[in-house]
Amino acid sequence: MIKEMQGRLKESSRDIGLLSIKVISGFFLGLTLALIAEQFTKTGNFGFTFMIVCIIGAFIRISKNWRFTAVLLFNLFCVMTAMLLRMYILVAPGQ
Repeated sequence: MIKEMQGRLKESSRDIGLLSIKVISGFFLGLTLALIAEQFTKTGNFGFTFMIVCIIGAFIRISKNWRFTAVLLFNLFCVMTAMLLRMYILVAPGQ
């Protein structure tokens, strides 16, 4: 009985950790996209917050079957894409 309880506790803590990583990833993705949308549309705070919450929910739903490695690979891909865009902005000629 104790081993079964330890197994459930271990699985629950693993699931909570995975969910928190997904929420954090969704938050940063939502924050980035909300900042871009705010620059284009000049929405207020409600639209900004609403977009972040919607993107967090969409990311959690899309990544429902993902494990730690898939989420970490997605985060790595996002960071590498951001670095590539930053390099493009810094190297691009003109205004």
